[in-house]
Amino acid sequence: MKLRYFFITFLTISLFMHMTEEWIIQFCETTSVYWYFANERTIRTEAKVLVLGDSQIVSGISPETIAEIEGLSNEEVLYLPKPSQQPEGILSDSLDVIYKLPKLKKVYVNLSPLNTSKNSVTDANRQLFYSFGNLSKYTITHPLLRKAYFSNLTDLSWKLIVKIFPYFGLSSNINRLVYDPVAQNDIPRRKQEYLYIQDNIKNKQGAWVWKSIGDDPTLLESEVFPNLNTQILAGRRDLSIQLWLECVRLWEKQNLEIVFLRIPFSPKMEKDIQRTKANLVADEFFKTITTDPNRKKVKVLDFKSVFLEEYQNFADLTHLNQKGRDAFSVILKRVLFDHAHSSSKGM
Repeated sequence: MKLRYFFITFLTISLFMHMTEEWIIQFCETTSVYWYFANERTIRTEAKVLVLGDSQIVSGISPETIAEIEGLSNEEVLYLPKPSQQPEGILSDSLDVIYKLPKLKKVYVNLSPLNTSKNSVTDANRQLFYSFGNLSKYTITHPLLRKAYFSNLTDLSWKLIVKIFPYFGLSSNINRLVYDPVAQNDIPRRKQEYLYIQDNIKNKQGAWVWKSIGDDPTLLESEVFPNLNTQILAGRRDLSIQLWLECVRLWEKQNLEIVFLRIPFSPKMEKDIQRTKANLVADEFFKTITTDPNRKKVKVLDFKSVFLEEYQNFADLTHLNQKGRDAFSVILKRVLFDHAHSSSKGM
């Protein structure tokens, strides 16, 4: 009798959490909201181009731009970037969808010091995976993904607990609303962002100018960032490089063209990255994959220096705004058009 009571209580709590999770999500911070709704993306099996990456792509490149460059319809571009994404997430997402896309010919992905080093974004990606990520067979059976996400049994147990009781994955967001006045004051904006993210996931595959709620946020040259220090980005996370190489091997095995993009950060951040030499690890990786004579289908397009004075093109330190996206799309089209159409006959 007690066992039956326990089971019914257990099931009731789980069902309640799953039924009300979406309502709670509107009070969460931006990245959590995005990851939650990203699970509702439609996998278009007719896709010929796959777009992966982090919020630099979300904010800076739309699937419509890629479709125009490639001479494809919007339905033939599958757009799956997520904020705070890391190579483990890119590999996991690739494994989840790549075998479902028989017409796939090309992959676009962005790489920067944010996903070659061990930093706060790396930690954020891990927590976002536990809260919202897809627990697929690959995350358990693939040795590199298992190392990234489930280094011990406790990590796997926590992921399973969150799957059953999703509120536990939102605990950090909810706790801050209790004790942090800044988070409390931010609730009206969070609710608006929630609606914009939901709409953009549904209608634009998730392309969204970062933090935009109908406006075009703009970085001012006069803004001061006393905590800006990209020294931590200069470090090399060996697991990240291994994961990136595994991504390349997977895409090559499927005989895909691969286009790596280095999307620009804001002028202040790019100049600080130059100061700390934080580009070296990414540049070394780019050199490794482009100088290998056996890798004829890999292309690297480095745009880190295109907006070194154009503060008005950025929403914040790391993301292009709408004006920046428009300006960047012109550059992309100019550089990529010839490359895309030189190989489009195979599509």
